[in-house]
Amino acid sequence: MDVEALRAQIPATGRLIYMNSGWAGPSPRGVVEAVTRALELECFGGPTAPPLLEERMELERRARRAVAELLGARPEEISLQENTTEGINIVLNGLGLEPGDELITCNLEHSSVIVPCYFARDRRQLNLRIIELDANDSPGEIVEKFAAAMTPQTRLFVLSHISYSYGMLLPLKDICRLAHERGALVLADGAQSVGQIPVDVIDLDCDFYAMPGHKWLLGPAGTGALYIKSELIRDVQPSKVAYHAVEFLDYTGAYRPRTGIIKKFELTTSSIPLFVGLAEAIAFTRDIGVAAIQERVLRLSDLARRRLAEIPGVRLVSPTGGPLATGLLSFAVEGVAPQDVTASLWQLGRVVGRTVYEIGATRLCTHFFNTEQEVETAVGIVRRVAEQGLPPDLPPRTEGFPPSTKIEKAAYEDL
Repeated sequence: MDVEALRAQIPATGRLIYMNSGWAGPSPRGVVEAVTRALELECFGGPTAPPLLEERMELERRARRAVAELLGARPEEISLQENTTEGINIVLNGLGLEPGDELITCNLEHSSVIVPCYFARDRRQLNLRIIELDANDSPGEIVEKFAAAMTPQTRLFVLSHISYSYGMLLPLKDICRLAHERGALVLADGAQSVGQIPVDVIDLDCDFYAMPGHKWLLGPAGTGALYIKSELIRDVQPSKVAYHAVEFLDYTGAYRPRTGIIKKFELTTSSIPLFVGLAEAIAFTRDIGVAAIQERVLRLSDLARRRLAEIPGVRLVSPTGGPLATGLLSFAVEGVAPQDVTASLWQLGRVVGRTVYEIGATRLCTHFFNTEQEVETAVGIVRRVAEQGLPPDLPPRTEGFPPSTKIEKAAYEDL
């Protein structure tokens, strides 16, 4: 991998040390240019003029094919959506869960998973079990915990392929096998996995897989997709509907719904230029090679783990290594609030990380475009904070937070 050549295509890497692709990744120039070209086509050609309308339809099909090829699925199993959360809600609200049915999730989930689970529980009188996972669990122990939580009423597992907080790679294939053996289904959140590790939904044998385009894939915000196993598309009813949800209607009160087509989950107007950008981001990722990306990501995160573990007073919250480790690395500095650690990284080295308030930690994400020197710079700042305390020129707190993390927190709460 020619890292410097790749970095030259991602302008943000020349201006700061970006280690927050788990929230949103910096797009390469090619992605931005693809979006711009598509917008200009609409601007100069008229978006519904016949030639351009035909081109827009093909661009949408191309984006759907790109997502399908990335996930090892078929285009007719892919619904283009705006984000991961939309896909999660489609399944939870459309699967026909009934009072007394049971959901199982875990304590490491993003709010985009746990909040829809809470609402589904209360609206449909479901049982919700939340199992406790720990960074020190082995893959086998994780599967055992899911198995122990199951009952005859268990209908659905809802869990992240990689947790956004601990950065744990869950043994999803084994969890899917367990669920299917006992008559349950699996809805996976791929927000932290797609673009970081190879994902093959057929090999995993998961039933539903939701993903974004703007994180590890480095695509535009406002893009994502939902995979539904073909034989299950009929079983999921769209909770929000528009023209694609019917195959016939008249104005005397009659209509006939579509049941077996994935487009029934898609509403009317969406941004074709953004999905052009998603297709370009997927092409960029596949040209590098997802396996090569995973190898480099792990090499950099392992370097960060080793260096952080050498600092007295620093505690690794994420797995310290092994099969569960990924490019998301969360840690805490004894006696220092995590938001102050995050703010110090920015103040002292223009290192972009994030605070994970639920676990009291700062999180860094290593991606293929990061360098060993950037890892050493970030770790050096953490060492300075652990040994010397906060930098004296850290801007004053406002409402209990340094300015940079106050902005970070407000942005997260507004998402």
